Amino acid sequence: MMVKHTILIVEDDEPMRFLLDVLLKTDYDLIFKNDGLAGMKWLSEGNIPSVIVSDFKTPKMNGFDFFNSISQSGMFSEIPFVFITNRKEEAFKNRCLALGAKGYLQKPFDPEQLHEMLDGIFKEIEQ
Repeated sequence: MMVKHTILIVEDDEPMRFLLDVLLKTDYDLIFKNDGLAGMKWLSEGNIPSVIVSDFKTPKMNGFDFFNSISQSGMFSEIPFVFITNRKEEAFKNRCLALGAKGYLQKPFDPEQLHEMLDGIFKEIEQ
């Protein structure tokens, strides 16, 4: 039996959490946290997901600050990070990708696009 990859999803919007759960739970083990601070706490407890998927706008610690914390940490900087956000500015998307994010999806997104992005990241990890 194949082991499922674990995805840490940082998202505070209940309908979006529900949608991501429906779209991804068959193929992946999902861990949901409301904000980057809760995500950092979960990581600091020794949990290492295969990928982190984060909204940009979350309470306490937004997705960009969470991404920066992950990127600058020695332990977690190798975890692929994907943004799912309402932000439409191309400059912001380019900045996130230039800083090392593996993916960027703008809400509303095509579920097929999310699956293709994750498949690509997991193929890269497994090589």
